Amino acid sequence: VRDGDVDAAVVSGPAVLAMDEAPDDVVAALSTQPQVRLLDPDALDPVAAFLVPFVFAFIFYVTSQVFGVQIAQSIVEEKQSRIVEILAAAVPVRALLAGKMIAGTVLALGQIVLVALVAVVGMVFGDSGGLLPLLGPAIGWFVPFFVVGFVLVAAMWAAAGALVNRLEDIGGVSTPVQFAVMLPFFAVIFLNDNTTAMRILSYLPFSAPTAMPLRLFNGDAAVWEPVAALVLLLVTALVFLLAGARVYQGALLRTNGRTSIRTAWRARENAN
Repeated sequence: VRDGDVDAAVVSGPAVLAMDEAPDDVVAALSTQPQVRLLDPDALDPVAAFLVPFVFAFIFYVTSQVFGVQIAQSIVEEKQSRIVEILAAAVPVRALLAGKMIAGTVLALGQIVLVALVAVVGMVFGDSGGLLPLLGPAIGWFVPFFVVGFVLVAAMWAAAGALVNRLEDIGGVSTPVQFAVMLPFFAVIFLNDNTTAMRILSYLPFSAPTAMPLRLFNGDAAVWEPVAALVLLLVTALVFLLAGARVYQGALLRTNGRTSIRTAWRARENAN
């Protein structure tokens, strides 16, 4: 290098010797990218691992709130206008409740199916990064879990709406319903990486509609578990539906102020 025979020399170390200017081409030639070996190549992308639980929980929370409030508001409006007295004289009270429940469930289900189709089509034609095979079973189970879970929540909203006579009073009687949906929403989001907590949440009626599909998405659930959780949710929804129908029947024709659950329950009991 000193004699000028070469511009640079590589010596042990390794080190590069040059006279007065760093030889960038030599340094670049010596720079090699090491081989990278992934110990878990099939691991889920961290962004997807966060977004999927959030989306499932958010969809169930928002949909059950929006359409549940609509059910309660329609009941209050009928009581406020006294049209319910005419309807009750022409149609059985249980039929009125059934019509509202069916209409609300169909509308909510239609929205869920539309969201699911858009998600699947987007992943089919876009770069899903292998997410579709994992998300497919979760979406397939989310639909029946959502339907049964929505019926459970809608029964509570219907009972809450029958207890009051003004739209302004819905907030006062719907607090238990709000917490019943809100607490599982945050639990699934913040505990989705806790295997034990998610196992418990997947069997609790108010969190099962989102927790069990997420366990299927993560591959943590056995084949029989979603079936058992869905049956448990179905039984619970039936109990809440019968209880909500009783409160609804006992409070629907009371238009002289807010009715307590105990009064509505006993009114239906006396009617029998």
